[in-house]
Amino acid sequence: MMTRKTYLIPNISCAHCVMHITQRLNEIEGVENVEGDVTSKEVTVEFSEPASDEVIVAALEEINYPPRR
Repeated sequence: MMTRKTYLIPNISCAHCVMHITQRLNEIEGVENVEGDVTSKEVTVEFSEPASDEVIVAALEEINYPPRR
């Protein structure tokens, strides 16, 4: 089952941030699509197993883009 989730990431400040996040999340098995927006500071991820919310949040924290909870 495909899940679509949007994460608010306060420290997104430019297109390079979005590119870095997109590259990292696309490395996760099960991530199908990543869309980031600098203006809203949001990243929307479409994923299915074995990817999970916990895996995505851990990957974001690992690259210093922790989502707001």
